[in-house]
Amino acid sequence: MIALLPLIFHYPLQTSDLLTAYNGALLRIGLYIFIFWPIVGYYVYQDSIKRGYSSPRLRAVLLGILGILGLLIHLGMRRSG
Repeated sequence: MIALLPLIFHYPLQTSDLLTAYNGALLRIGLYIFIFWPIVGYYVYQDSIKRGYSSPRLRAVLLGILGILGLLIHLGMRRSG
């Protein structure tokens, strides 16, 4: 096991590697999860409570996962209902 340590740490991981890994896909996914999901989810939750919709938390989580698309779905359901 100790003989494998030089192979594991031969190529040190740098911050620039994380940002450019998979053409920046990790960065985009991270931004999406940490920015869009909470913002859309919070808006849907608050609006669902204000309008008296059933299960506002579940609605916020499911539509928050979809991000901007979830926001558009929520606005469409709000307009039609």
